[in-house]
Order: sequence, then structure tokens, then C-alpha cells
Amino acid sequence: MDEGRIVMQKMVREIAESSKEQLTRLSEPVKRLVPVLMQRGLDTMNLSMLSPELKQELLNHVGKEYLRRGNLAEAKKAFILSSNREQLSEIGLHHERCGQYAEAINAYKLARDEERMRHLAERCLLSGRLTEAAEAYHILEDAQMLDAVGTACLERGKYALALKVSLVTKNTERLCTLGDKLVKDRNYHDALNAYQHAQATERLNALGDVCVRENRLALAKLCYEAAGNTMMVQFLAENFSDKEE
Repeated sequence: MDEGRIVMQKMVREIAESSKEQLTRLSEPVKRLVPVLMQRGLDTMNLSMLSPELKQELLNHVGKEYLRRGNLAEAKKAFILSSNREQLSEIGLHHERCGQYAEAINAYKLARDEERMRHLAERCLLSGRLTEAAEAYHILEDAQMLDAVGTACLERGKYALALKVSLVTKNTERLCTLGDKLVKDRNYHDALNAYQHAQATERLNALGDVCVRENRLALAKLCYEAAGNTMMVQFLAENFSDKEE
């Protein structure tokens, strides 16, 4: 065992043995342990012998030191381990100010900070950061605002995201509209997905007919099956079973 690890274990034991003392008396020993713990890394150390109060204090000191050095990833890790929701929210705010919205959303989620999450979601929606807006509103379980994101996606031609959002909100009207646009773009697979979840039987049959005309028979079969059109499914099976797309 190397000397550094021996010193580290000795320091941890000393703190553990003093765990019944007041935290104010332990602050300095804990602070002395912080740089060693940072050097070794949070993932490599066993702190199970410490009392919950001491472990939390130590991890908070480590997190704040990482934060001071600008290492947000390790700071976040420390604050997660110490369940420090306030500091996690502050990390989220720092990410938000830097325009790192996905990271901010993740931090707010860990902090369970719905107020800042909602503020960021609105900011993302207004600025066109629709992927992040959708993620934030999905976490907030705000179906109404998630639906608004879906509408914005459709208007801006972001059909893949519009489909993803619409499948969550189960907005059948938008799914049909989206399916129509996807058909025009000849994206038949996604159009099938949209129509199928909207239970749009007529559109599914119409898409099946388009696929037959274009000799995309396997896809046509899927459309007719989704529409419950057993007659056309049987027709394809009996007359085009040897055809491949």
C-alpha cells in the first residue's frame, strides 16, 4: 500500500473516531481531508465509516472546492452524494448562464428545482431551443406546455421532434397533420407511425395505396394491417408474396 493511501486512511479513521464530537470542532480536520480526497477522487474512497453528518460535511466541502476551481462535473457528483439540492440548483444556474441548457436541465432535475426548471423551459421555447424545452416540460409533466412545444416543432419543420413530442402528448390532430407532411416528404415510415398512433384508419389506407403504387409492398402491408384492412393484406399476400421492395 502506498504512503499516500496510508495517510489518507489514517485521516479518515481519525475523523471517524471523533464522529461524536460537535461538527464545529471537526470542520478543520474535514477541511484538511478535502484536498487529499480530491486528489484521490470521489469514486475511489470508502467513506462508510463516517457518520452521516460528517460524510455530508466532507462531501459539501469537496463540492464547493470543485466549484471554486470550475470543475462542475465533479462538484455535481459531490453534491449528489451529499444530497445538497441547493448547490445542485446553483450548478444548474451556472450552466444556464453559460448557455448549456441540457446540463442545466439535468442539474435542476437532480435538485428537484421546478421553479428554475420552468423558467428555463420557457426560455428555451421562446429562443427556439425546442429539444431542451421538450425535455424540461417532460420532466415537469406539463402536458399543456409540452403540447405547445409540439406545435412549435411542427411550425418550424422539426418533424422528428414533433413526432416524439406528439407521441407523448397523444395529440391525434397534430399526429394526423404531421403524418400528412411526412407523406409529402416521402417519409412513409414515420408517417405510418404518426397515423397509427392517431388511429387514423383512412389515412393509413391511403398511405398503403401510395406504397402499393410505388411498389413498397412490405410497407403497404404494414399500413393495411394497422388500418385493420384484412382484405388488402390478403390481396397482397396472394398476389405479391414473391415481390420484394
